[in-house]
Amino acid sequence: MNIIVGATGQVGSNLIGELKNSGFPVRAVVRNPDKLSDKTIEARTADLFHLEQLTEAFKGGTTVFVLTPENPTSNDIIEDTKQIVENYKRAIQVTGIKKVVALSCVGAHIDSNTGNILMSRILEQTLDELDIEKVFVRPSYYFSNWLMYVETMKQYGVLPSFFPEDLKVEMHSPIDLAKFIAKVMTETLTEKVYELTGQQKYSSLDVANIFSKLLNKNVSVQSIPQENWIETLMSVGFTENTAKNLSDMTQAVIDNKIVAEHPSNTVKLSTTLEKYIEEQLVG
Repeated sequence: MNIIVGATGQVGSNLIGELKNSGFPVRAVVRNPDKLSDKTIEARTADLFHLEQLTEAFKGGTTVFVLTPENPTSNDIIEDTKQIVENYKRAIQVTGIKKVVALSCVGAHIDSNTGNILMSRILEQTLDELDIEKVFVRPSYYFSNWLMYVETMKQYGVLPSFFPEDLKVEMHSPIDLAKFIAKVMTETLTEKVYELTGQQKYSSLDVANIFSKLLNKNVSVQSIPQENWIETLMSVGFTENTAKNLSDMTQAVIDNKIVAEHPSNTVKLSTTLEKYIEEQLVG
């Protein structure tokens, strides 16, 4: 049985689809089963802060997929991560899970002030203590992050960005990522860490140009100054704590600190940004 934590997210939901369509048994672990897009799969309700619930959800599983929490309303996201990851470890130990696949992030090997990426470092270091098969998947920036600005681009012709418009960043499709994770979960692979990128790097200007073409509307980049990052994030629901962590991660990317540990061995996912955006806009 393949256990999927974060089953209602973009990666988790696509991962479930990949496993189910390939004939593998799958169980979703969610806080709210009503949010599952596929109501036909087995589901268990669990709060990740509640060890007993998490343990019950893991029972009968052989392979489990886990990830760090995404909660912009947290007042201490790093401490929350430590508690949740410790619960993962204890639940895995108690239930006899044989293999854990963890969604980490490029840069998780770096011991520095990298903001949200520290959450992935905590995830890896804690689960590395387990005496079972472990695979850490480190993706780069998601194409889907740009979709939150579609309405702004349609209405105002502006693409907000925390990056300088000409800064090129590794990016990839979260759908490709889910397909790769499904393979990692169901096959015996040789590597413990997989670092993923797309076919090429893209800048915010590249993104704006692609949206200009697909929306048939001129789209320009509006780079948000660093001194306005936290204020901007808090205006859309982030706490000061989560805004600070996201800002630290952004600055680390701009400073070119967030790089692959094994750059010559990265996995290049196939979908281009233009193809991904086009498919999402049509869908």
